[in-house]
Amino acid sequence: MARRLFWTAAGLVLMASLAPAAANPWGDLKKIYFYEASGNLAEARRSLERLDAEALPPNDKVELVRKLVELGDLHLRKKNDPLAEAYYRQALKLAPQNVWPVYNKLERIFRRRGGFFWKFSDLGRQFALVTRSFNSSVLLLGGLFSVLMFSGLLLFFMVAAALAVRYFKLSAHDFILEGQNRFSMLKLLLLLLLLFWPLLITGGWAIYPFLLCGILWSYFSHDERVLVKRIQVLLLVLTLLHGLGQYLERSMLSPGFQTVQQVYAGRLYPAAAYQRFDNEMKVMQAYAYYHDGQHDVAMDILLDTGSGYGTQLKYNLLGDIHYEKGHIAQSIQFYRQSLSLNDRNPVTLKNFTVTLLKNDDPDLFLFYSRNYPQLSGIKDKVATLQKDRLPEGILWRRLLNFSWRRFHPWHFLEVVAGEFLRFPVLLALLAMAAYIFLLRRFVPSLGQSIFCSKCGKIIRKMSIEQAQSHALCEDCYQLFLIKDPIFLEAKLLKEKEIGRQAVRKQLLQLAVSLVVPGFILNFRDRIKLFASLFFLFTVVFGLFLVNTVNFKGVFGVAPMFLNLIGLLAAVLYLVIAVVSLKEASDGV
Repeated sequence: MARRLFWTAAGLVLMASLAPAAANPWGDLKKIYFYEASGNLAEARRSLERLDAEALPPNDKVELVRKLVELGDLHLRKKNDPLAEAYYRQALKLAPQNVWPVYNKLERIFRRRGGFFWKFSDLGRQFALVTRSFNSSVLLLGGLFSVLMFSGLLLFFMVAAALAVRYFKLSAHDFILEGQNRFSMLKLLLLLLLLFWPLLITGGWAIYPFLLCGILWSYFSHDERVLVKRIQVLLLVLTLLHGLGQYLERSMLSPGFQTVQQVYAGRLYPAAAYQRFDNEMKVMQAYAYYHDGQHDVAMDILLDTGSGYGTQLKYNLLGDIHYEKGHIAQSIQFYRQSLSLNDRNPVTLKNFTVTLLKNDDPDLFLFYSRNYPQLSGIKDKVATLQKDRLPEGILWRRLLNFSWRRFHPWHFLEVVAGEFLRFPVLLALLAMAAYIFLLRRFVPSLGQSIFCSKCGKIIRKMSIEQAQSHALCEDCYQLFLIKDPIFLEAKLLKEKEIGRQAVRKQLLQLAVSLVVPGFILNFRDRIKLFASLFFLFTVVFGLFLVNTVNFKGVFGVAPMFLNLIGLLAAVLYLVIAVVSLKEASDGV
């Protein structure tokens, strides 16, 4: 009884203190906390529905939304899913761009209610919020550039590894023996030097696919040479994209852009600092001072940009400041100037409507509603100025401009071209070309041997026709081409031995294909199919893995559409496995 009286008295005091400010969102939040503490959840929900934060500055709105999410988390832990969802939905209504992780929690509620798959409406809204947000978009873009470059290099590694498995034994045989039967230790050392000098000089592995292809070039078929050339062109394109990614990364880390981000986030610089800003940054700084309640300082900064500089953001803020000061006529004029630049901006239209209603001149409102028909539909829905955040397009433009106000094409080309030239792909291509030219000149015996098509023994290639029709060692020729009944038993034994070897080789290839999807296709003359499928799989799986790790590291949660990308990667893996098994069964 005493506890109930205490809460009743406390509630009366609190409600009395909040009565003059019923439209204040912070007052509504206090009511919510009071009803939550007293257990009156129905009233808490009604107060939540009345909550309106459009008049709050962006940073205050973020803080308010954070508290709503905390209340939603509290009820989610208590398994009061309807009320938790109400808090989450209200938070998304007030500031959706700041709380996109809430959709993951709504998905959890959906699963509790028996939902089997994702709720695609919420997934689509979250995807739109993530891709429109500057921070998350930069994270996605950086992950894309990294995954593409890594996937291209990994593809070349796998193709080169498959080609090395097929031909390196032949090249080593021809390089060391050179058509003779005498083993040369000196040539073996030279071959090892050609293979391992990068470890002695660079300590890296990225050049090895190029070196292997340079050594084995004489053994490649036409299709294999075409594929290697296409992969190298792909690597050059990906290297160019990598250079663009490095440009954006350097721009992100530049002191100028760091200052832009801090001003955008609301940091207040002293006059000595912001006077050195360009006009666009001065307007951003003026917004920060305005949202901090220092209207006079914001006005001084805007006037410092000069009468010749006019943007929608500047005119909107001048209209807001004059409205706050009670200068309604001046506020109307500045909103008109803003609408002359863009008559579709919703925030400008709302604030212009509020100002005209404050002016209390029906004839003037009717006059402007003829030019802007949207005003008639807005007038019954707004009562206070809308304080929206700065558009994130400013950050994107500044990032692409390397923090400058205008784009510098020569600086862009200098950075991208410099990163392109510094990346070791060009050097590796030159090394491969040098290997092909020098080995053709000084080791003409390369490419002169082939494997026996039956037992796999190395034999000399007598002619192109022999390689294309059948290539048999002397033993297999005697056993399989000469129809002599004396060799029938030996032929059967040889076929069993070859069959066992083929089965072991195929099982090993299938085992490797579990780790490297489709690797067995390289040995079924489907190397182009392997390259296409493997590159697609690594890109999709890499996007899932890299972005999941990045988002969990930065935001603590990964957006739901990444799970769809992971599911797509799993489907691709199964498709490649089915294709590989089909090709393997056809080759038996």
